[in-house]
Amino acid sequence: MQLQDVDKAAYLKLSRKVSITLIICFAVSALASGQVLVHTLGNPEGGNFYLNLAGVIVGILISSLLFSFYRNDPRLESLLYVFRLKRMLARVTNRMHKLKQLSEQGNHNARMILRFYYEGLLQVYFLESNEYGHTELEKEQQAFLATLTEEQRAEPLLVVEPELIEVTAKLAD
Repeated sequence: MQLQDVDKAAYLKLSRKVSITLIICFAVSALASGQVLVHTLGNPEGGNFYLNLAGVIVGILISSLLFSFYRNDPRLESLLYVFRLKRMLARVTNRMHKLKQLSEQGNHNARMILRFYYEGLLQVYFLESNEYGHTELEKEQQAFLATLTEEQRAEPLLVVEPELIEVTAKLAD
């Protein structure tokens, strides 16, 4: 994965629009299917919890199915990019202690992965208007960048893939 430029205003607008659409789709499908199940299979005296729960599950399935149809829609490119970036950053976070240990030992790949991590997380914080997290992370990034050589800071960011993170983190074992 490589970092890309994303228009913040367009991203926020799209994110809100998709979230609202999914919420409405889920609510309507869950309520409708729950009512249909209660009406057709329910007990008139009450106690239809499991049928209502089944309606919620149907709502989740319908919403997931709807979103899966639009998964590769070019209009959702920025939203999907940020989603994939967050998943990649989570992989790095899960191996952070090993990567920091390797970075302190001078491992080039670990340092480049951590540089990608700080840049990517700063981008996510900026896009989601997390100003406090952004400020704190900038301090942490500056401390990390101070440990890098001038060449490493000037080097273009790596294209980080899950395999690179895994292989690099296993070196700490």
